Amino acid sequence: MKSLKLLLAWVWVAIPLSWGVWHSVRKSMPLFQHAAAPAPAAGVAPAK
Repeated sequence: MKSLKLLLAWVWVAIPLSWGVWHSVRKSMPLFQHAAAPAPAAGVAPAK
């Protein structure tokens, strides 16, 4: 019975925690979408 209470307590905490983490990751994805391409150096003309 004690292990069942412990399991329920973990589920009670884990579900809202995972929901919050998931939404934080989804909202932060636009920050990292263009991170793969390096920004051009300041004052350097692009190659033709």
